[in-house]
Amino acid sequence: MSEMQEMMDMLGRTGEIETNVDIVFVIDATRSMEPMIEKVKDAALTFHEELYSALKEYKRVINNLRIKVTWFRDFYFDGKYAYGESRFFDLPAEKQQFHDFVAGIEAKGGYDDPESSLEALTLAMRSDFVQEGERKRHIIVLFTDEEAHRFEDYDRLTREAAVLGARPEIYPQNMPANIGEFYNAWSGNGRYQEALSGGPSGTKLDIYGRRLVLCAPDVYPWRDMEIDLENVLRINMQKGGSGEDLDMRVVYPMIAMSMARN
Repeated sequence: MSEMQEMMDMLGRTGEIETNVDIVFVIDATRSMEPMIEKVKDAALTFHEELYSALKEYKRVINNLRIKVTWFRDFYFDGKYAYGESRFFDLPAEKQQFHDFVAGIEAKGGYDDPESSLEALTLAMRSDFVQEGERKRHIIVLFTDEEAHRFEDYDRLTREAAVLGARPEIYPQNMPANIGEFYNAWSGNGRYQEALSGGPSGTKLDIYGRRLVLCAPDVYPWRDMEIDLENVLRINMQKGGSGEDLDMRVVYPMIAMSMARN
């Protein structure tokens, strides 16, 4: 019997599992990504209904569902327009506010192909995730059609940006020095988790409930992250394809599957 079948059998025996869920959408808002942003905007008003429907298979019941949206471009070349974020919206009560925030994201900027995806993911990990409840799920969903800048290229990229009259003026503090430190932070290594959280208490990601869903192409670091890290699922997207090949109907069951994993 497969691991998934065993899990489903267990859920069937124990009945429905009530869960507090926080989801953070991390959206590439560079100029090529307008089709993807439109898809997320169109899905916003019915997101909770689609997710609830997908969860029926896994016998999960959501006590409280919140969703937050962050968008990013390129911290090196887009200056103060490189990043933005919303608060957490309660769904379904604040579905219109969720929709309106996504609708306000403008696809522009992004100097070169790699973008600041890893920095944006690190910031998403620092979100004010729910801490109440016996069972929690803290889920980050990334949407990008490109590879990510490497943390260790900060000095080189800063020099390249300066040549064009740009600078990383809002580059976030306490970023990982390399992908290994990012891995440690995601995995809940206490020393890295505290150092990279921007505060003494560490990130608020639940050690058992953290999940990452990557809607991303088969390039650095997404193809490795899918293999190297626990609780990571990936939906393949065409590199440079603007997200036109992604069907949001695939995203809902992937989020539901990530929630059901023990």
